[in-house]
Amino acid sequence: MKNEKRLLDVTRVILDKFSNRYHDYDEFWDIGVLYSHAKYLNTSSFTFKLLNQHHDINNVFLEKVHQKFSKYLVHYLSIHHEFLTDLSLAVIKIDFDRDHLLKPSTLYGDYFYVQVELIDQKGQYFIAELDGYCCPHIEWIQQRKLIDSLPLEQKKFYWEA
Repeated sequence: MKNEKRLLDVTRVILDKFSNRYHDYDEFWDIGVLYSHAKYLNTSSFTFKLLNQHHDINNVFLEKVHQKFSKYLVHYLSIHHEFLTDLSLAVIKIDFDRDHLLKPSTLYGDYFYVQVELIDQKGQYFIAELDGYCCPHIEWIQQRKLIDSLPLEQKKFYWEA
């Protein structure tokens, strides 16, 4: 029972790290950065298989994200006295605007859905899910004039725009 609680806690922490506004990538919200990159690659979803050494797609940015969350997984497993060898699967799945019903001009941005799934060696599933709204960062800054996540040097520029 304790093992089950620990692994469920790990899924929740990884989900929080992946989707929380206050966890960032180069001072920008991870979800928005990933959404910007998804739009650049003309895709609407990513899957990060954290037990693999490398990300399946040959892309420098996605490899950095993969490595970052693989390290988070190892770290939080160790806090709970668990190891990668205790898992048969560790995956983060993210879909942006799955139903293509939202427009970039929508007040809350575009829909995203994140799922973190761990499966232990006994076959038990541990899943944490979250959905919400985000915008690609360039659009977000230009349309909403949100400058709270910008470094001080850049804030002046966006105030003048």
